[in-house]
Amino acid sequence: MKLKIASLSIERLRSFGQLKIEGLGRVNLITGRNNSGKSSVIESLRILASDASPSVLFNILRYREEDIGEGEDVVRPTDADTLSQITSLFQGLPQLSELRQSIVLATDGGEGAMRLAISVGWFSEEREQDGTRRLVPQQQELFSATELIPALVIEIGSGRRVLPLNLFRRFGYRGRSLRPEYGEEPRLPCVFVSPYGGERTVTLGPLWDKITLSDREKDVVEALKIIAPDITAVSMVGGEGPRQIRTAIVRSGSFQRPVSLRSFGDGLNRLFGIVLSLVNAKDGLLLIDEFENGLHHSVQVDVWRAIFRLSQRLNIQVFATSHSWDCIQAFQIASAATPGEGVLIRLVRKDNQVFPTIFREDELAVATRDRIEVR
Repeated sequence: MKLKIASLSIERLRSFGQLKIEGLGRVNLITGRNNSGKSSVIESLRILASDASPSVLFNILRYREEDIGEGEDVVRPTDADTLSQITSLFQGLPQLSELRQSIVLATDGGEGAMRLAISVGWFSEEREQDGTRRLVPQQQELFSATELIPALVIEIGSGRRVLPLNLFRRFGYRGRSLRPEYGEEPRLPCVFVSPYGGERTVTLGPLWDKITLSDREKDVVEALKIIAPDITAVSMVGGEGPRQIRTAIVRSGSFQRPVSLRSFGDGLNRLFGIVLSLVNAKDGLLLIDEFENGLHHSVQVDVWRAIFRLSQRLNIQVFATSHSWDCIQAFQIASAATPGEGVLIRLVRKDNQVFPTIFREDELAVATRDRIEVR
């Protein structure tokens, strides 16, 4: 099966001026020192796969504590200084009024090329005869700051979407829904596992509901046996009542009754989050930030083997980040059994630029054997 993405190009996102990664594999491990841009690569893939949907942009900003914030009065306009936090996505953290260049994200060589550009524009609001409102592009220097509406402009092919920045302040407000033109339909199935969020079972209920009573449910159970061989079944309970909390429970030969998955510790919960996310990414992308979190080095080879096996069977392309030598060694062992599938990408920052180096199975085998630094 052809890969979703064979090469990835990133321009002016975060700390990247221009980065192009070619020769991607089905399972890709991204390494590099702190602040080399590993998480930014994952963010670019999330944005591309979702066509820069407001929910994905909102979650990326909130995770880094760069979100604009909801405020008590979601109708009240927000000052420009507050809205300028959106520029944390752009290289150099420019002032909102000084932002002239676009973020450009693109892929090539896969099933279908993807490209989108993100910029900031200034608009005024006009009403049509039927009462509907529309945003009209304006030149910033011809109006005062209070007269203009700043917005993200998302260009995808010949189409364009305009997302008023105040939308991101209101996005999380309970009870509000987005107008259809803002777009929430992903271009490509994509599931993201954060460094710490993957094990929070309260967030995994909808993923479980999508695969319950299917063969993919069996895949999750088999993967959990890597850490707890006595597990024979998994389920999600709860979801009723005012708090609507979901809890994962398991049937294990070690206990006479079903017990909470949380009782087995962080490692099993991290594995549950990764594998449940994996089987939900069928025909799309799985993105894992800091793969090794919570996983003891002794189980990582088998976890990687499960990822290689399931990603091939379910037509998934995987991107994970790590700065752990144990994780790299485990990845190398697992990838050696599936030639042509695994790629390690090392990011190195020099003089405010980031350069990628690609290691395929044979090169990675030499690097791990000789303890060559690839983190």
